[in-house]
Amino acid sequence: MARIEWVKTRLDNWARWRCQMAGNGLGFASQSSFLNDAPGSEREAKIPVDEIEASVTHEGVEALKATRPAVYAVLYCMYPFGLGVTGTCRRMECERANVHALLDVADRLLSAWFAERAEKQAAARDAIKKSFTT
Repeated sequence: MARIEWVKTRLDNWARWRCQMAGNGLGFASQSSFLNDAPGSEREAKIPVDEIEASVTHEGVEALKATRPAVYAVLYCMYPFGLGVTGTCRRMECERANVHALLDVADRLLSAWFAERAEKQAAARDAIKKSFTT
């Protein structure tokens, strides 16, 4: 089964955010992005981290910790730890097919979690709107 691309993109953003958290302590930028490079320096462009999206993704990943520990472990090995499929296989002592299957499961579970979260937020917004109109 193919990965869900938008979930994978969110997980990539989450991984950058987690690495930034490990370096700066909170996961949020410690300085303005305009101050990162000296004028005239020739460096590669940095991919910006959407901190709000990353923190929501973090909530989703953490929600898997109790119910799906193998999926949770694969996500941490693959994304913040950056072990890749081979390193994750070694760390978890399993086959490549298992890692790919767990990543597919993670995509589906996170997709459902994000959808449920959006529905709850929409219901809360509707309740607030309704309270103002009555």
